[in-house]
Amino acid sequence: MHVIDWAIAQQDPAIGITPQFARHLGPVGSELSERVSAAIRAYPCDVLFVHRDSESESLEKRQSEIASAFTELTHSYVPIIPMRMTEAWLLSDEHAIRSAAGNPNGRTGLGIPGKREWERTKNPKQILFDALKAASERNARALKKFSPDRQRLRVAELTTDFSGLRGLASFDQFEATLKSKLFGEK
Repeated sequence: MHVIDWAIAQQDPAIGITPQFARHLGPVGSELSERVSAAIRAYPCDVLFVHRDSESESLEKRQSEIASAFTELTHSYVPIIPMRMTEAWLLSDEHAIRSAAGNPNGRTGLGIPGKREWERTKNPKQILFDALKAASERNARALKKFSPDRQRLRVAELTTDFSGLRGLASFDQFEATLKSKLFGEK
C-alpha cells in the first residue's frame, strides 16, 4: 500500500484516494480470477491494484496471468509485479531499514547489493532479513529475539521516497501502467 500511495502522489498529489487492502478473498491457492472477482465485490473501487511477485516467472508471464483474470471483467486494474519478490523493492532505503531495525543512526554495513542486482538476486527476502539483522547491531543473544519478518513490514512504512526504485524494469512498468490508468497516457 505504501508504494501505491507514494506512486499516486507522485503522479498527482491532489488525487483523493481511499486505499483498502483486500483480505479474505478465498482459500490460498484459489484461482486469481476468483480472487479478483471477490476483491471487486467486497471492495468496490475505481482501480484494482493486483500484486503478484514474479518469483521464478517472467514479468510478461505474470502480466498475462493478471490480464487473463480480467478477461470477463470491465474493471480497471494496475498490476504490481516485483521481480522475484516484494522484498526486492524494500532494499532501496537504507535509513528505513536501519529505522525498522530500531537503530536509525547505525553505521554497520548492511550487505545490500547494488541496485542492478535487486531484481536478479534469487532471494531478496534473505538479503533484507540479513540487512535488518546487521542494522540492528544486536549481539547474537539479542538477535534470537529479533524478528526480521515483523520488521520487514516497517521498512515499507518508513520508506518515504520510493524513487530509488526507478530504473528497475518491474517498478518502471508499474509506474507507466499507473499513469496510463489514471490519466489515459502511455
